[in-house]
Amino acid sequence: MHHAVRFLLLIATILLVSQQARAEEGDFSGQWNQTYSDVGPCEKCRVGVVRQGRFMTISTNDGWSATAQTGRYGNVNYAEGTGQWSAQSGIYSSKPFDIFIAIRGDRLMIIIAVEKSNGSKQPIRALFSRKPVKFLNDKT
Repeated sequence: MHHAVRFLLLIATILLVSQQARAEEGDFSGQWNQTYSDVGPCEKCRVGVVRQGRFMTISTNDGWSATAQTGRYGNVNYAEGTGQWSAQSGIYSSKPFDIFIAIRGDRLMIIIAVEKSNGSKQPIRALFSRKPVKFLNDKT
C-alpha cells in the first residue's frame, strides 16, 4: 500500500508540475488560503510555509504541522516530508503522516497520507492559493 501512495504522489506531481526543472527555487514561502479539499470545504483553513534552502516548515490553523524538503537534484517545485496532527485534531489526534507539497505559480497542492487502523494510507488532498499581503496602511 505504501507503494500505491507513492505512485499517487508521483502522478499528482506530474499533473501539477508539468514544466521542466527550473534553476530558481519554487516560492513556497508565505501564507496560503485553502480553495479545495477532498474532505470538505474550509474557507478559514490557512497554511503557512517558511523555507530555508531545501528545507521548509509547514504549519496550519487546523491542527497539523510538518517539515519537508526538496530533492537535492531536479525539480525544486515539489517537496516531501513528514508531519503530525495535534492532540486536539479529532479523529486524526496525534497521528503522524507523510506529506507531499507542490507549487505552480500561485497555486499550492498538498497531499497528506495518514495511516488508518488497518495499516493502509488515506490520502487527503488540498489546493491553496497565495494569500495577498496586506499592509498596515492599506484601506482596501
